Amino acid sequence: MGEQRRAQRARVELQCTLRRRSGSPISGHTLDLGPGGMRVCTSRPLSTDEVLQFEVPPNIAGRGRVLRQAGYDSYAVRFEALDEPALQALRRLVAP
Repeated sequence: MGEQRRAQRARVELQCTLRRRSGSPISGHTLDLGPGGMRVCTSRPLSTDEVLQFEVPPNIAGRGRVLRQAGYDSYAVRFEALDEPALQALRRLVAP
């Protein structure tokens, strides 16, 4: 059975920073974003099932897991840990 997105996303391009357990930060930008995850374009490759810390200024940060590569340099990331202010900011972003 395939994965199914449960939360709506907004097509929005925002700068973001991803951090692995070790190594330098990875810069990128979102292609879409919502309460459940994002599609992100990065300056360096990511691995499927990799867990990352992310920051999308000004007030969205948390932990996510790379689900799959979604294009040459883009990846689908599912959010696994968000604080309440970040979750509220994402809900406002996709609200009709």
